[in-house]
Amino acid sequence: MTDAPTIVHRSESSGRRYPLFLERILLVLVIAGTWVLHPMVLDALDGVVGAVAAWCGLPLLLLMCAELTGRVLQSVRNDA
Repeated sequence: MTDAPTIVHRSESSGRRYPLFLERILLVLVIAGTWVLHPMVLDALDGVVGAVAAWCGLPLLLLMCAELTGRVLQSVRNDA
């Protein structure tokens, strides 16, 4: 059996396996970090600004940090 060619008919080799468990650990750390830091953000900022920062800003910031870490890890492990 031959390998199916790619759309542009080039040969490609498989790279190293991506450690998906690290992404899952980062996601669990983001959830735990949000749970731990949420009351601190609410105490530091009062009113509507504190509520928006705690409920929207903090989770988004932590998710962006996790995504950035995952992309850095992916670029370091890239075979290219």
